[in-house]
Amino acid sequence: MRSALALSEGSRYGIVLILLFGAVVVTIVWPGGTLGALVTTGLQGASVLVAIGGRATGGVRQLLLLVLVVASIAVAALASGSVESGIRDFLNAAVIVALPAIIVVRFRRVLFVNVQTVLGAICIYLVIGMFYASVDAGLSNLSGRPFFAQASTATNSQYTYFSFITLATVGYGDLTPGSGVAQALAVTEALTGQLYLVTVIALLVGSFGRARQRPPGGGTSGDP
Repeated sequence: MRSALALSEGSRYGIVLILLFGAVVVTIVWPGGTLGALVTTGLQGASVLVAIGGRATGGVRQLLLLVLVVASIAVAALASGSVESGIRDFLNAAVIVALPAIIVVRFRRVLFVNVQTVLGAICIYLVIGMFYASVDAGLSNLSGRPFFAQASTATNSQYTYFSFITLATVGYGDLTPGSGVAQALAVTEALTGQLYLVTVIALLVGSFGRARQRPPGGGTSGDP
C-alpha cells in the first residue's frame, strides 16, 4: 500500500509539471483571444486541482481553491476590456501561487529527497515565472499604463516570454520594463529565480536520496 501511494505521488507531480509546462507553451504560441486565455487558465487550474488531490489540504480549503479556479475560468471567458483582463490576470496569479504552498505542505513530512521532491521543486520554479507574468499583465491592464518600453500594448504571450527570460536572467533586450514599478518587478523576479536555483534546487539535487531530519511530532514519509 505504501509503495502504491508513493507511486501515486510521483505520478501526481509529473502530471502537474506537464500541465504547467503546457500552460507556458500555450500562452506563448497561442494567438491572443478568449480561447487562448481559457486554455491557459484551464491548464493552470488543472495543475492546482491535481496537486490538491488526496489529503494535502482540508475539505474547506479544497473547496475554496476550487471556487477560485472556477472564478478565474469564468472571468477569462467573460473578459472583454482591460479591467476585466486585469482581474483575470490577478485571479490567475492567486490560483497559481497556491501551488507552492500545497507542495510544501505535502512534502513537509517526507523524510527522503526523491524524484517527487525534485519534481515539486521544478513545478515551483515554473510557478514563479507564471506568477510574475500574471502580475505584470494585471498591473498594466488595471493601471492603463504600458509595462514595456517598446510597446504601448502587450499580449499575454509577451508577458510570459518576458517573465521567463527574466527569471532565467537571459536578458535578450527585445522587451524591457518601462516604468519604475515594472523595473522593480523584473529585478525581484530575476533575484528570486537565481536564488531559488542556487539554493533550493541545488540543495535538493545535492541531497538526492539522503534522509533529512524528522520534523517535530514524529511525521512519516507518507502522505500528510
